[in-house]
Amino acid sequence: MRTDEPIRLLGDCPIDALAAVMPDAGDSIWDAQSDRQQRFEVHAQTRSIVVLIGRSTPGMTSLPVPERSDYVPVPLADAAWACAEQVLRHFPGGRIQRLLLAELPPLSRIGPHRDGGIAMSETFRCHVPVLTHPDVIFMIDGHNYQLEAGRIYHIDNMRRHGVDNRSPTRRVHLICNIAPQ
Repeated sequence: MRTDEPIRLLGDCPIDALAAVMPDAGDSIWDAQSDRQQRFEVHAQTRSIVVLIGRSTPGMTSLPVPERSDYVPVPLADAAWACAEQVLRHFPGGRIQRLLLAELPPLSRIGPHRDGGIAMSETFRCHVPVLTHPDVIFMIDGHNYQLEAGRIYHIDNMRRHGVDNRSPTRRVHLICNIAPQ
């Protein structure tokens, strides 16, 4: 959703429970849902675990009804939901529209892009870094940002943004879209 600021820190989010149940990089659950990577070339190097998705189609004029994924282990889903509820507190009357974990491997990137479609333009897009490194750079409109683990960031995803993971470790963010009231 378009905002006045490219990025805004909303507060802290306890991530210890989520980090404790985070699947290893080699776990096949990261490859169970590849729709995002197949539909959007810019996300080809990422992997996702989709906890809740609102399936959108081209030409949609209203937000889809979100569906909870059935392949995500309960402890992981519960920990992701606990974090999402912390995000939701910053949007009174809002509802969680999409919730996923996104992994970017070491020495990989998500090229500059703008998110499209009603599901992206009509929701607040928030990131909670769970696993990160100082050499991971989040770029918005040509400016570089370092997002800290355990913090909630509201991102203007209608601006040109991307990620460069120059580190030797994977980067995992919980991404939460909030539909306004």
